[in-house]
Amino acid sequence: MYRPLPPPALTDKLRLYHVDMNPYGHRVLLILEAKKAKYEIPTDHGDKYLFESVVICDYLDEKYTRNQLHSRDPYVKAQDRLLIERFNELIKGSLECFDTNFAFGSEQIIQTLDIFEKELTLRGTNYFGGHRPGMLDYMIWPWVERLYLLRCVNERKFDEKRGLFPNFADWSDQMQLDEVVKKHAISPQEYFDYYKNARTHSMGYYL
Repeated sequence: MYRPLPPPALTDKLRLYHVDMNPYGHRVLLILEAKKAKYEIPTDHGDKYLFESVVICDYLDEKYTRNQLHSRDPYVKAQDRLLIERFNELIKGSLECFDTNFAFGSEQIIQTLDIFEKELTLRGTNYFGGHRPGMLDYMIWPWVERLYLLRCVNERKFDEKRGLFPNFADWSDQMQLDEVVKKHAISPQEYFDYYKNARTHSMGYYL
């Protein structure tokens, strides 16, 4: 049975395997861009690999000291990690919206956004990372970017709900202007067309 040969090991840069439109891969792309890291699975000598986007991004932040994304304050860093976990509820809600139960999924999204709206108010900064995007900002952004495809479904209702979270809405507007985000941005219409096509072809997963 023929098996393709593995690609040659890299010594001066990383190799990333990901699927187009995958929000977890999107996370890693943002961190690679923020770090200005050379890449082509993070690997040092060809026999080491990592998986899970949060683990990979933490690895990149430690390996490349330029533009540190995690807070140097251990408590703030721990808080950010907890918020990344809390954001999983929005991810679940998004899947519900596009799969089985729009009303239930929408409520999960709103409840999660309320947590992050209050957190921004508490921190009193433009970004969760302070005066510039940090790890938490980039970890949640891929799903926030995809939320805008809901505007393609019902623009009036989307803008109405967006108005409930003014600080988070401002944060989102500023994130869209970030050079790292713009490097890997995809339009709401492209996301909408992709997910519509995914459902039509009964794909058992959302990339």
